[in-house]
Amino acid sequence: MTLAGVTVASITQQASAHIPVTGAAFTSVNPSVDGDGHCQNGNGLNNCNIYDGKQYVWLNGGPLAAQVGNGTYFFAVLDPGGQADPNDGAPSNLSDDVDAYGNRTFTVTAGTVSYGGTHDFNGNKIRLADYADTSNPGGVYIMAICSLADGYPVNASNCKYDAFKVKPGDSTTPPAADPTITKDAAGSYDTTYTWGITKGVDKTLVKQAGGSVTFTYTVTVSHDAGTNGNYQVKGTIDVENPNFDDTFATVPITVDSITDTLSDGTVCAVDTSAGLNLTLFDNLYGYTCTMANPPAAETVISNTAEVTWSEQDLTNQTHLAAGSANFTFEAVSFTQNPIDECVDVTDTYAGDLGLVCVGATNPKAITYTRTVLVPAYGCQSYDNTATFTSNDSGATNKASKSVTVCGPVKTGALTIGFWQNKNGQGIVTGGASISGVCKSGTWLRQFAPYQDLSATATCAQVGTYVTNVIKAANASGSAMNAMLKAQMLATALDVFFSDPGLGGNKINAPVPIGGVHIDLTKICKVIDGSGGTATCNNSYESVSPAFGGATALTVSQMLTYAASQSNAGGSAWYGQVKATQGLAKDAFDAINNQVAFAA
Repeated sequence: MTLAGVTVASITQQASAHIPVTGAAFTSVNPSVDGDGHCQNGNGLNNCNIYDGKQYVWLNGGPLAAQVGNGTYFFAVLDPGGQADPNDGAPSNLSDDVDAYGNRTFTVTAGTVSYGGTHDFNGNKIRLADYADTSNPGGVYIMAICSLADGYPVNASNCKYDAFKVKPGDSTTPPAADPTITKDAAGSYDTTYTWGITKGVDKTLVKQAGGSVTFTYTVTVSHDAGTNGNYQVKGTIDVENPNFDDTFATVPITVDSITDTLSDGTVCAVDTSAGLNLTLFDNLYGYTCTMANPPAAETVISNTAEVTWSEQDLTNQTHLAAGSANFTFEAVSFTQNPIDECVDVTDTYAGDLGLVCVGATNPKAITYTRTVLVPAYGCQSYDNTATFTSNDSGATNKASKSVTVCGPVKTGALTIGFWQNKNGQGIVTGGASISGVCKSGTWLRQFAPYQDLSATATCAQVGTYVTNVIKAANASGSAMNAMLKAQMLATALDVFFSDPGLGGNKINAPVPIGGVHIDLTKICKVIDGSGGTATCNNSYESVSPAFGGATALTVSQMLTYAASQSNAGGSAWYGQVKATQGLAKDAFDAINNQVAFAA
């Protein structure tokens, strides 16, 4: 055969005493392993001469099967220049640059090849690679098949040879498999809710004589529509290295970079802290994309990962050309991550009012009741504070509501029954006098209804006057002058004998009664009982019409105003309108029984 200016016969030595190789030796492709298209002069299934890469050249014993005779052989790839010598160490031997002849030894039995070395072996064919590059400028190589029947080294003239050509410029080693890349992508965003709280109550002030009061509170929590932010895309990039050695162990590849970007231009952070040396088939890298702005309406976000690598030789004697690979995850879905979507509501009185979450009624109203006892006298305030605490950030806020419950004002005032009994009479008759004129009588006479009292009355005479007025108290008839006169008289005496600056504090009142402010809008209608007792049945009225429309006056101011509506002696009062007289009477009666409320 003549190929690229080389005559195969010219390199075959004369026969010697050694046993020559019988039959034929050919090179061919192996499509079942390497795929089609590597033979450049026909299908080359049995005898190809021109290849597109030296890694695609296989030893084939003949057109149908190994056609050399039974025996043990080795093969070598030789440089066509100079003396042919297939033995290791010979200048023309290109195979011994990679391995020794023992790794290239095979046997043939009845046309079947057996081989146990590290070269690829498939379909009765042995891959010649790897071997050094030829010096022939036309890319010509010589395959030698030599019998070991006479031992080693062999006589070159007794070997079989076949020439083949590899196109100049093709890879000198088998190509490695390119890395591939895949990924997943999951979008998310935060919706942060802001909550508010208010607290209401059905009433804030109750004035009542005795008993208890029930308040109904309403705690209302509400939230806004939520604020969206912190748009992110996260996931895992899988860079796959499909290169393996003969033991199916991964052959490492080093990549230059792994990048990830969103279609809106966001550059994502890829965690490459594990290194860029791909030692596994699946090499996983996490990434995070933090978006400066939320996706525009109707905009579909995609996510692309890319891996790049430089040219490199791998440890399985393959060559990886420089390149890159990318993968795009289309239409990233964004999942809402609600923040502070629930709040726990508590109350200083009612305790835990429960969990309120987005999706429930907004605003959400929670009601509860509180019952408190009315103090015997004076006022008592109760503060209730409701608080919410959010489930994520711990944000909190509160709302308070204060209520006040008032019993009657404690004045120390005494009733008409007291002022006509011996204790009351003793205080009156024992009062101070000036030149024999009783000071309490002079003080009473400043009020028109009591100007029928003698201006020179002694304290004994004042006592008799008081007794007679009280005994005459009557509310029957068309007018109520007598009853009003008696109740107002008792109030006047309460004022005089509770004030150290007037008649002295003879009744041990806590404060001078004349200066106490009375709520005229809520006067208890006193029910007089047997034995001179009186109670308040929690039936209330406004007596403002009897005091010029005032809502509150001091006791002294009430005396002065009521007196202004009377003639001297109290026989004509409030224009003889009994209803108005009754209002004034009720006001003084409530003061005397200590069931009036402070303003």
